[in-house]
Amino acid sequence: MKRFPLLCRGWVTSSVALLLVALLWGLPPEARAEVAVRRTFLKLASSNGHGAVMLDLEAKKVSHFREHLFATEEPIIDALGNDVFVRGQPQVVHSRDVLFDAFFGLRSDGTQRWLNTQDADLDASGYAPWTPGRTGGTGLATLVQRVGPLEVTTYVFAPQSVPHASFVMALRVRNTGASTSPGVSVFSLHNFHLGFGRPGVLADLDENGETVEVQAHDFVEKGFAGVVVGRPLGAVARKAAWTSGDSGAGNGFITVKNGGQQDLRDFTAPPSAATGWATAYQFNLGDIAAGAEKWTGVAFVHLGNPEGMATARQWLSDYVGTSDAKALVDAEVARWASFQTDTVKVPAGTVASEETLVRHSAVVLHMAQVRESETFLRESLSRDGEPRLTRFKAPNGAPAALPGMVKHAGKGAVLASLPPGQWTYAWIRDGAYAAAAMATLGMRNDAREALSYYLNADSGRFQHWRELQPYRMPPYLITLTRYHGFGVEETDFNDAGPNLEFDGFGLFLWALRHYERTTGDLSLVDQTWPTVSTKVADALVALIDPETGLIRPDSSIWETHWNGRQRAWTYTSLTAARGLCDAAVLAERVGDSARATRYRAAGESIRRAMAEKVTDWNFTLASNLEELRAGRGYWDAAVFDAFSMGLFDPAGKIARETMRGLDLRLSSPAGAGWARNDDRYDHTGWADMSPWGSEYDSAEWVIVSLRGAMAKRMAGDSARADRVLKWVTDQSLKNYLAVAETYDEMSGAYKFNAPMVGFGAGAYALALAHRADGTADPACGAYLDESTLSKPPDAGPGEPDAGPVDGGHDAGPGEPDAGPEEQPLVGGGGGCNATGPGAMAMWLMLVLAGLFGLTRAKRA
Repeated sequence: MKRFPLLCRGWVTSSVALLLVALLWGLPPEARAEVAVRRTFLKLASSNGHGAVMLDLEAKKVSHFREHLFATEEPIIDALGNDVFVRGQPQVVHSRDVLFDAFFGLRSDGTQRWLNTQDADLDASGYAPWTPGRTGGTGLATLVQRVGPLEVTTYVFAPQSVPHASFVMALRVRNTGASTSPGVSVFSLHNFHLGFGRPGVLADLDENGETVEVQAHDFVEKGFAGVVVGRPLGAVARKAAWTSGDSGAGNGFITVKNGGQQDLRDFTAPPSAATGWATAYQFNLGDIAAGAEKWTGVAFVHLGNPEGMATARQWLSDYVGTSDAKALVDAEVARWASFQTDTVKVPAGTVASEETLVRHSAVVLHMAQVRESETFLRESLSRDGEPRLTRFKAPNGAPAALPGMVKHAGKGAVLASLPPGQWTYAWIRDGAYAAAAMATLGMRNDAREALSYYLNADSGRFQHWRELQPYRMPPYLITLTRYHGFGVEETDFNDAGPNLEFDGFGLFLWALRHYERTTGDLSLVDQTWPTVSTKVADALVALIDPETGLIRPDSSIWETHWNGRQRAWTYTSLTAARGLCDAAVLAERVGDSARATRYRAAGESIRRAMAEKVTDWNFTLASNLEELRAGRGYWDAAVFDAFSMGLFDPAGKIARETMRGLDLRLSSPAGAGWARNDDRYDHTGWADMSPWGSEYDSAEWVIVSLRGAMAKRMAGDSARADRVLKWVTDQSLKNYLAVAETYDEMSGAYKFNAPMVGFGAGAYALALAHRADGTADPACGAYLDESTLSKPPDAGPGEPDAGPVDGGHDAGPGEPDAGPEEQPLVGGGGGCNATGPGAMAMWLMLVLAGLFGLTRAKRA
């Protein structure tokens, strides 16, 4: 994470930062200009829904290969099947990253070197085009480098036709010179970690107890974490293997690193267990004529069964056959080209840059969907002798006998991000936007799978938790937070207890009707209506608070946890209102007239309660009821969806005053969009209802910005809407088509997680489609008649004071496998003084602060 550079330590630090941001936020939106976009994101993921691989353009190597797409498999359970908690934290089975690194080397012009030491052409690198003349639109990540006259391009991808965790690394060597390049050789190094541990999918696994053997030309490496088989895609000259303690001639890494023309030493030893095995191939390509090119590469598969060598080798045989590296790359591009031409529907009116990004957004949506339904589980969890238990059965329905295969409920889930983003979990919130976007882009089968997943997952697990006892929680089906990878409902905890969120119910109903209306497929609702009505829509109606008319307090979109931090959030109520209005339409279509009437009345009553209970004296929608009653700190850009989802007239007074306030208080200083809320700064100098605010809140959030762009367009402010779309488009094009979670509010740099799926690629597609459609879709058939509004005495005081923002999936501590956060930047020197390099900045801030105070006094 990044924080503001500190001018000095002590009280001035926070004051200066606050004043600087307050001044920038105080500028009217039309007076701001976006900073220049720059490239700050350099890690490209590829996934086939079974595993994921990542090419790091900064490190110039493959740096990540996970056994599953998702971050966690399931909860750890005891012998009675109960979830295990340790010090108040649920224990989980983490997926594993089984690769430390892999990269190519090159011998040319009489010497050799590893390519991770050579400069990358970052402008030429990125995702391979789906057709000549285009950018991206495939899942093949490329790294372009130049060594003398040779242009070398690394291709890394998870093959879509392989239903297992797998990847290909291929190298094209093209001679761009005017004469023949003689004696060219290529080396490939692969360092897998297959030892003990489950430290989290973004952390390194141990490399103890590994063995390596050669079968024909295949390298077979196995350990506690399973087996990896590598198959060369071309004629092999040498095969080397060594351990981390080998510093002699057998160490292929040292051989190539030392330059010269020394060949790798062939590995002929019998299998033996050791720590830190690495392997390498040498391919002698020979002379490459001017203008010609040659290819080579390696294909890999992983299986969690250490004794599964024969099975894994067969998987490779089924995929590779007699194909060489070029043929596999061409076939993969062709698959994505078919996806783009036969499936993807680009919204009308897109310009070339938008079409590039929306097509690649469809690729991200597709790659982020889990496609596995069975997996192999060992009898031990993270090391020998540590027993593993599972709630799942064998594929034939019999009780699972470990080690063995199990059938789980993960298929169809759409994750919130791809690696390197840490949110490789299935949130219902992100998933609803993703499923709606899939339907919009013509990805009907993917969208149906995504929605069906929520109906088939193991959910309703928190109904009887003590936190929910006052609510008499009804039986429910949609998760109250997110899911483990095997399709088991989960939530996360911090010192304030769990996250328990009710917005997913309404979002699912909204996405379900959007799917039916967009695709014309009525069968999903027809087949599942008894479940949808009783365990989603009926459950949502039961969560209406009879005292306020709003949905009962929860953790909502920004995940504030419990134990006094739950609120009556506007976002939760607006999603409920919209979802129930959509459920009414579905109920009416299937002939459930009683429920149609009840759902419509409930949706309309929640909307009216929002207008009367969570708007201030000026009819501005507040973040939540509790902060509104406190009188300040209630600005939240999530309420843009009250207008983009059609609850209130975008030209009405609620929309007008809410958008005006959000523009003034949450517009990003660096970009065209908005921060998510004011929680980072709303507590300075006074008591605060949300003291947990951080830089996650003050960052510029892409999801609220894109939803805000839709609301702005509906309100007639096409200029701001177009600015936001252009800003997100330009940022993403510069950063390898990854739509970010957030931008740094001061620099515009990518911040926190990318690439985002529902909150990124999906939201972008929906914003383009909304612009193309141009028609209104009011909830329950009509906007609220605002002329009938009445204001109770406790609607809140006058216009509040609120500053900038922070946001994220979790207001509490990071996920266990998120890794350490970057420490705050601190200024040089020991104490605070009025001289030295920072003096001018400090005095300038103090002067500006005085002017700012005078301005506010005059306004008062």
